[in-house]
Amino acid sequence: MTTDAQAPQAGGRRESRPGEPGAAPARRGIPDAPRVATRADVARLAGCSSAVVSYVVNGGPRSVAPATRERVLAAIDELGYRPNAVARALRKRATSTIALLVPDISNPFFADFARAVQDAAFDRGKVLLMGDSGGNVLREEAYLERFVDEQVEGIVVIGASRASVLRAVGASPVRAVALDRPLHGAGIPFVGIDNQRAAFEATRHLLDHGHRRVACLAGPDDQSNATARLAGWAQALHGAGVAAGPDLVGVHPFSAEGGEAGGRALLDVPADRRPTAVFVSSDSQAEGLLAVARRMGLSIPEDLAVFGFDGTRRSVYSEPAMSVVEQPVRAAAAAAVDLLQNPPPAGAPLEHRILDFSLVLRRSCGCTGRTPSPEPLAPANEGVHP
Repeated sequence: MTTDAQAPQAGGRRESRPGEPGAAPARRGIPDAPRVATRADVARLAGCSSAVVSYVVNGGPRSVAPATRERVLAAIDELGYRPNAVARALRKRATSTIALLVPDISNPFFADFARAVQDAAFDRGKVLLMGDSGGNVLREEAYLERFVDEQVEGIVVIGASRASVLRAVGASPVRAVALDRPLHGAGIPFVGIDNQRAAFEATRHLLDHGHRRVACLAGPDDQSNATARLAGWAQALHGAGVAAGPDLVGVHPFSAEGGEAGGRALLDVPADRRPTAVFVSSDSQAEGLLAVARRMGLSIPEDLAVFGFDGTRRSVYSEPAMSVVEQPVRAAAAAAVDLLQNPPPAGAPLEHRILDFSLVLRRSCGCTGRTPSPEPLAPANEGVHP
């Protein structure tokens, strides 16, 4: 069926122009915003109905006569008309929008991840919405529910609690994927590294330098990546026959303030009980630890060797430069967005993508700046794992 329509008859009320009787006075110094063309304007210029304009813009559901279609397209071009993308998305149940939930955007590592997810989304023609929960469960739930209400195509989640994801996303058709921290039991895929293996490699490197009192400044014990890193530290010490006593462990938030508090607890002790090396579970914590060490007059790495985790840009410019476990931020972000765009078939096993990490060796651990791969690496450490 071919649809066409007659041009609407002239008539109706015309708006007054500035300077005409009854017109509103023009604002001085502030030019009026240009009027945005509407679908009705296009219909009026093309001599057809608004419905016909909609059929042309949306490619249906009814066909339009070629001559009428050309008039509509010419009118769109002349008026600079831009269809309402939100309304079209609601009709098609697709918004070309991906959402990202982070626990603290002021944390340099999460900021790096946010930028990487944004770039990956942009490269794939998607727009990114972002929410910062501040580590608050109620805000997590509110953001996730809002993302679902906005009908985003998918949600990349960093650091949300399992309960929040289950409540807000579990019953909806919106897909989600976890970055950095696996959400055990949430039923969503994870993209990241083997945190325990990475911590093991970093701690073993400190042991290879001859240290035997190697402390661990760990993250919160309710976060899976933090507990995995603590387990990797303990595994390395046990493997070397070195005691992993409770006096060598500090559990604190993933922040510079957390690192400062942990640094005071671990370092402000008699010299014979003080660790000679510290594996730190995040670069942000390492900043606080280094500040404490400087105030105490400890030299890095002569008095205290330090190995960080994440590989943010700040680690390069710390004094001395920080040895770190470097996470593949951009590769992980791209893999997460791809999982949202290309989900496994219904009924397929849940996929987790475990990526390679690197040990970047700089001055803080006692090295001179060489950057080998962790040795030995598990074969096929990068890939898709059920």
